[in-house]
Amino acid sequence: MTAAFPADAAAIARLRDRLAQWMVDNGIAQWLPGEYPTAMVRAETERGEWFVWRESGTLIAAVRLIWRDPEFWGDDDAEAGYIHGLMVAPEYRGRDLGGRILAFCAERTLAEGIVRQRLDTAANNEVLRKYYTAQGFTEVREATLPPQFHGTDRVMLYEKSLDPA
Repeated sequence: MTAAFPADAAAIARLRDRLAQWMVDNGIAQWLPGEYPTAMVRAETERGEWFVWRESGTLIAAVRLIWRDPEFWGDDDAEAGYIHGLMVAPEYRGRDLGGRILAFCAERTLAEGIVRQRLDTAANNEVLRKYYTAQGFTEVREATLPPQFHGTDRVMLYEKSLDPA
């Protein structure tokens, strides 16, 4: 993975909208098309928060990694590697890119001297809840989704301790 550039913002937003539409079409209440505009992604790339995976020059996966997240975690916001928007283009599923992206985020987090990762998923998304548990994350608690997102109203917050060795 490499750091995303502001010029990648439109491709990242398109990938998210594509995955959001797939979720809607498959009855998964998590993301909605259009709720994460290119301008927001561009601002986040300018802050160095997005990373992308390219294959043959095509953006096939992306993730956002930040160090604080009071928006989702509230008073429990603590220093951690907060993972958001982990996305893999559907035609690249089944290659463990998600696991490899989580490992990349762990390496970046440890490089910052931080030994904890955190993420969230829709509370009713049983597939992702099982996936994150299988990846070593533990459910911390259920929380209200921040108001700018509309696919669901409840999220499950997860945490994983990283071994700095």
